[in-house]
Amino acid sequence: MTPYARYNSVQIAGSRGIIPSAGEFREGSALSGRRRPLCLLPLLFILLLVPSLSHARGWSTTTDANGVKWLLTPERAQFFSLGVNTIHPGSNDAKAQANQAYYFAHTYPDKKSWAAAAQSRLTSWGFNTAGGWSDPTLDMSLPIIPEIDLGRNSKLHWYDIFDPAMQPTADEVAVEISAPYKDNPRVLGYFTDNEVGWWNAPLFLWHLERGWAFSSKRELWRLLYDRYEGKWEKLLADFVPAPGFDSFEQLKESGAALKLRPGGGGIKIIGEFTYQIARRYYELAFLAMRKADPKALVVGDRLPLYYNQDAVLAQRGFVDVLSTNYNVDCEDGWVAPYYFEGLRELSPAPVLISEFFFAAEENRSGNVNNGHLMHVKTQAQRAAGASAAMRNFASFPNVAAVHWFQFSDEPTGGRSDGEDFNMGLVDIHDKPYELLTEAFTRTNAAVPAIHAASRWERAPDKGLETVVLRTPAPKSVTDGSLLDWPDKRGTRLLGFAAPKPYVPFGDFHLAWGPEGLYFVNIAGNYVDLTLLDYQGEFPLSETYQIIISADAGAGLRSFGVHLAPRPHSVWPGRYEITAQLWRYEDGKPVERLGPEQGKELVQALDKPLPHIQVEGLLPAKLLGVEKLEPGQKVALSIRATNFYRELTMTWTGREVVLGQAEDNAGATQ
Repeated sequence: MTPYARYNSVQIAGSRGIIPSAGEFREGSALSGRRRPLCLLPLLFILLLVPSLSHARGWSTTTDANGVKWLLTPERAQFFSLGVNTIHPGSNDAKAQANQAYYFAHTYPDKKSWAAAAQSRLTSWGFNTAGGWSDPTLDMSLPIIPEIDLGRNSKLHWYDIFDPAMQPTADEVAVEISAPYKDNPRVLGYFTDNEVGWWNAPLFLWHLERGWAFSSKRELWRLLYDRYEGKWEKLLADFVPAPGFDSFEQLKESGAALKLRPGGGGIKIIGEFTYQIARRYYELAFLAMRKADPKALVVGDRLPLYYNQDAVLAQRGFVDVLSTNYNVDCEDGWVAPYYFEGLRELSPAPVLISEFFFAAEENRSGNVNNGHLMHVKTQAQRAAGASAAMRNFASFPNVAAVHWFQFSDEPTGGRSDGEDFNMGLVDIHDKPYELLTEAFTRTNAAVPAIHAASRWERAPDKGLETVVLRTPAPKSVTDGSLLDWPDKRGTRLLGFAAPKPYVPFGDFHLAWGPEGLYFVNIAGNYVDLTLLDYQGEFPLSETYQIIISADAGAGLRSFGVHLAPRPHSVWPGRYEITAQLWRYEDGKPVERLGPEQGKELVQALDKPLPHIQVEGLLPAKLLGVEKLEPGQKVALSIRATNFYRELTMTWTGREVVLGQAEDNAGATQ
């Protein structure tokens, strides 16, 4: 999230990140007869360079004996960063003059008085860091992490990133934009950009369309040519070319386009290109920042509530801290563990949650909360959810920082980009939301101890049975909420696996009642409908799909949940998903299952992609039995495959026992 709309840009479907318009770009350098290597420096040289510079830095990172990650102050004290974004006095714009936006002069005689009061409040509430877009004034002493837009200012992401001139350009821009902060003792590190996103389909399509003078186009062409061994017929098994592009030679031309062929494996090649582009960006940014301000940490590019696994793999060795925004998964403050367990496997860097938020319909700034970001009805619910989320974040051993968005509410009627949320610790009149700030005061004081005691959950040994908790009452799978899953930790299935180097892309929860097996999948997956060559209904083979096979004593029965994307009915430029339940035979869908006794059996919650939450019920009768009972054993396997069959995760060969204890957030078994 950006506090202000500042770019000539387009919004990519499913994204909260900004992608600059392609109206202008730097053309590639003259053709060379030799292919340029993807990295500027040999990896060995980089590994030798980085430690020597890290000794010179003020701030650093560490991992303690229990595997828990921390920031380290210049004095080498462990530090968990509890930050707030946009600690800023505001601007005297039209809304401020109409008393519809936060502005210091409404309450304080000068900015120095405002800064002293703001810092006093924040520290009393347990916060210790100024996050993105905060005022760098020396009238405050809180450590600060500026967001400097290095990639956008250097024209890295959506221009010719493989142009040899990009490194000196990035070096020059890094020196220029970090200059106002370099000698500021408050600076902990830098966010190199905000919400880049690494949306794989737009990256692929945009670069393929460029002309041959474009260095990045040549890198993509070479990747395609090499992967398909120069054989056009092999490429055609995965892609459908645009009319007029019938050979590798023609793909060199401007306007080239390829779409995925249903049933093909082209998404894997797109993932490889995403990795190459992201790797180049992180290398350029890292080396530029090391030269510009070697004492400051490189804190990444604030991934936008979702991460592309190829892009995270590309960060390895080129960030000191990995930053990601996060939209809490449920109104009760639940945070899906798969997200941070995945980051643990994909990157050794500690994680900084660069923003999270809770808004409430009940607020004093007139905010209407006009979007999919987490919001609840009352300030009491807001305080409870936000403090629970903070505790959940701190309980992941690789999370070393959590930043709240933001200090004050957004203006009445919304920001210049239309976003209108009750995000503030204080309202637009500078009055604190006392329930929220009191909750943070208690919670923030406990965070260092919670984090010090954090440990990763381990899947049970294969010889041990997995116990499924009983639901105290029938769950609604159509209420659009997961609040009737109170014990999300106890109902979560551990032990999903994905082919290396990738990781599971979601969590799966399971509970039971006499009426059947209940399930929930919380996941993240970006999709672009324009990438696929199809007409009519979205092909089942390319949907996000969950295949559940269960034997409850009447023989093996298999079912598939297929999530089909479509343009969002409310939010232009976004996608929503519809859920279908199918009966499977011999690994194939053979019958779509409708409502049972007038009730839907599966429904996707209203979460714009890339956020996925789907809830369902497999009735006992579909499993071939009259009812389920305590102590009953069920052979179970689950396989989830995301859009275009990009990644698969599995939970197989297990037998579960239906337990007596209920998922009431307090029972143990």
